[in-house]
Amino acid sequence: MDKTHIKQKLVISVLAGMTMIPGSALNVMAAENTEEQPFIQAAGIESVLEECYETEVKNNIDLYLVPTEEGEYLNMAFSDTGDYTYIRSAPDDNSDWIGKLYSDSAAQVLEYLDGWTKIRSGAAEGYVPSEALITGEEAKACAREYENNTVTVTAYVLNVRDGQGTDADILTQIEMDEQYEMTGDPVDGWYPVKVGDIDGWVSGSYVTCETSYSYGETKEEEEERIAEEKAREEEARAAAEAQTASAEAAAAGQAVIDYACQFIGNPYVWGGTSLTNGADCSGFVQSVYAHFGISLPRTTYDMVNSGYAVSYEEALPGDLILYDGHVGLYMGDGNIVNAMNEADGIGICSATYAPIIAVRRVL
Repeated sequence: MDKTHIKQKLVISVLAGMTMIPGSALNVMAAENTEEQPFIQAAGIESVLEECYETEVKNNIDLYLVPTEEGEYLNMAFSDTGDYTYIRSAPDDNSDWIGKLYSDSAAQVLEYLDGWTKIRSGAAEGYVPSEALITGEEAKACAREYENNTVTVTAYVLNVRDGQGTDADILTQIEMDEQYEMTGDPVDGWYPVKVGDIDGWVSGSYVTCETSYSYGETKEEEEERIAEEKAREEEARAAAEAQTASAEAAAAGQAVIDYACQFIGNPYVWGGTSLTNGADCSGFVQSVYAHFGISLPRTTYDMVNSGYAVSYEEALPGDLILYDGHVGLYMGDGNIVNAMNEADGIGICSATYAPIIAVRRVL
């Protein structure tokens, strides 16, 4: 992937008569208080560096020197650990841990100590064992392993193809502002991406690319993340339980409908409760449910309080559909089976033939 790097220049600050290098304070001549930028002779810089190396602060000097033009690796380190290593408040295994550096994390090195390194990774700043980090030239060599490369769609709709070029077959389509993982290097202006379970290619003319790194997190961030994950899991569990309950209710309700439909064509009788010799609307519903061991009130005016309410959009087979002075059993597909009237007897009609007062689920 093409990248833009900013070249870093070697800068050694001269303040109040001292050159500040981690682990060392060396006297030099202070700059005059003029508008011109302070000038340090090259020989002076060389002597400073030589003396610093002799005083065993080479590692700290390396934080501020860029041995190559790859300025982005200045101060950069990567984790070399299992799942995680603790970021501690002090360079001591017994100090409190304030964060975690994960196995895929990048960090900024702030200071090298004896066996410990002070880092900043994300919002977490503290100390980790030096052995848990990859630094220097080794960090530069393995940096790509830690990169997160993504593309963001800039077209309204973009084809994902099974190869490079517009002649390749279309596997799926993605839309503007959607972001996807980039799975490899671009080829002839085409970028390999992963869209769900699909691996394909998109034209580089219609995406922007970004390289980022993963970082550690503070103890507070971890607690917040775990709480959010737990909440999502509970929501998913509740949704799954509701779906299971709905499926069970639908199966039980379908059994009610299958039983009720056996009596289609039988007579309507005002005040009747016989499924064979005649029933009115509420008598029909009451008798059907009695077969399944469920006791319902005798009249529609009392049935409106049976079970619990659901919306018509949520109605399942077996639900009671109540009108002003009438009731039927929802069959699904917008129909009810009911004891209609003396002319039509027990039959099927549209569930919306009249205004619906309530939908009740009794299973």
